[in-house]
Amino acid sequence: MVCLGLAVLTVAIIALREPNGHVAANRSASSVGKQSSATSSSSARPSSSAATGRSSAPHRADSHSSVTAKAVPLVVLNNTMVSGLAKQAANTFESGGWTVTRYGNYQNDILSTCAYYDPSISGSRAAAKALQRQFPAIKRVEPRFAELPSGPVVVVLTPDYSQS
Repeated sequence: MVCLGLAVLTVAIIALREPNGHVAANRSASSVGKQSSATSSSSARPSSSAATGRSSAPHRADSHSSVTAKAVPLVVLNNTMVSGLAKQAANTFESGGWTVTRYGNYQNDILSTCAYYDPSISGSRAAAKALQRQFPAIKRVEPRFAELPSGPVVVVLTPDYSQS
């Protein structure tokens, strides 16, 4: 399990450093430290890739899986008019034990707050589901679409997001 966790973390770090294959070319982004900004006017298109499901395991393994899932880095994007919401949410997720590598603003027609996972990165779907279980303000978990910035899990906050 530890080796699997390290492999997932390594793939996630590589994916964050080599985003060219996963980001739409017409997306504009700037990055300063953790903060980034992305804008896209196209509507969301779900990826056609299917993620593999996992069978249930004993409780002890589930507990370890939750810890391993938290090693998967997050990108948090604010798709609302509330200034600073992505930073606030990033702080909330970090307080819950997650690692946020970037946060910023985003513009797109997103239905509800969602954790988008990259189906090509092992463990990203499980991490997105674990994040949703820990933070019920995340209404959905879906495969990422091309206009999102790269990352194993990208959380897009919409007006339905609350930090309660």
